[in-house]
Amino acid sequence: MTSRSEDYIKRMSDALRSGAKMLQETCPVCSSPLFSIRGEMWCLKCNKRVVKVSELDEVGEASIPYLLASISNTIYSKIEELNILLQRATEPEEIMKISNTLESLLRLIRESRRIAQEFRQET
Repeated sequence: MTSRSEDYIKRMSDALRSGAKMLQETCPVCSSPLFSIRGEMWCLKCNKRVVKVSELDEVGEASIPYLLASISNTIYSKIEELNILLQRATEPEEIMKISNTLESLLRLIRESRRIAQEFRQET
């Protein structure tokens, strides 16, 4: 068993001993079971609070930080994948294509940080 999975199992058992309840719902990011801790829903594997939204068009302000974090995590994983491809690339056209995509992803990260900062200032 890896250290990461051991940490996750320890967090789950500690939460349950402290009175948390395992829920039927699963994390939209990692598909692990969610826990109710002091009335809030948490993914102990991602170690993040989860906000449940009943309708897509009802995405409220409370879910904005979660959505931005989820988008950022996805972008970071894509940047890692592209970094590996860039290291292996030998053709100039392929290098340019990967570089342009990386540039776009980095702009998205900057924009999501700006939005998150504006949101924190408003609340």
